[in-house]
Amino acid sequence: MNIPRIGITLPSIGAPGDVLPDVAQAARRAEEAGLDGLWAGDHLTLGEAPALDSGLVLAAAAAATRTIGIGWSVYLPSLRTVSWAARQVGTLQYLAGNRRLDLGIGVGGGGTEWHAAGTTDADRGRRTDAFLRLLPQLLAGRPTPLPDVPGTPECTLAPAVPVPPVWIGGFADAALRRTARYGTGWLGALRTPDAFRATGDRLRELAAEEKRPAPRLATMIHGALAPRGATDGLRDRYAASLVASYGLDHETARGLAVTGDPEQVAEQLTEFVRAGAEQLVFTTPVPDWHRCADLLAEARQLVLRELS
Repeated sequence: MNIPRIGITLPSIGAPGDVLPDVAQAARRAEEAGLDGLWAGDHLTLGEAPALDSGLVLAAAAAATRTIGIGWSVYLPSLRTVSWAARQVGTLQYLAGNRRLDLGIGVGGGGTEWHAAGTTDADRGRRTDAFLRLLPQLLAGRPTPLPDVPGTPECTLAPAVPVPPVWIGGFADAALRRTARYGTGWLGALRTPDAFRATGDRLRELAAEEKRPAPRLATMIHGALAPRGATDGLRDRYAASLVASYGLDHETARGLAVTGDPEQVAEQLTEFVRAGAEQLVFTTPVPDWHRCADLLAEARQLVLRELS
């Protein structure tokens, strides 16, 4: 069994009324605590909810730290042209020393963000596939014809950088086939360990059809931590936030929330590792971020001890 990497999303996206903390300071704190990764979601607009530019957030985190991984969870290339998206990825790979970046990719939910970007959400799947297909040659610095731009010169990006590991998100059959065709791995979310394991089995089947290696497995973990003896009502409170964010019913949200003190959370994280997860990306409310980062580091040590 692989030793899992346990990281946390940076406090760069909040609920309406949240005040976002200093991202660089948060990144340093997570690294000092011993976490393995810093991740950021990618949004142009979330209405009244505060959201910082994901690429700039990760660049700040890379500059403020030395060894901890950084990653998108997930990047939405269809909000941009292929060449501009590849430039952003290549720049962050370069700034991270060509070794610390993980590239999560998704098609997103569509809607106002695409309109705000001056494009349409109707073909975001096709545009995401085009980005994934062309990214290796663009990052390698090779002249590359671009889609949907007939009669224009080829695009060449320099400096050349290695392609980072690509983790593709989504649950639909098209997303899983995209993972099997282009991905290093799959980045799941809002799944129980049993459902996560079943998706891993399906991905192995699809990868065999593509004659590619089975994708590695990672998952977003939605939850919250509190000190020992201070967890009363924590699961219900966090479940309510999942209901508001994702439209889940309360019981489903309670079953998906990972909450408790470090020992309780470690037990739940270990279930995902035993289901095949190599990367665990913990996302937690902005107001509790610093406390949760410290407690998550404790939970990480307990997971590693259990698996050793």
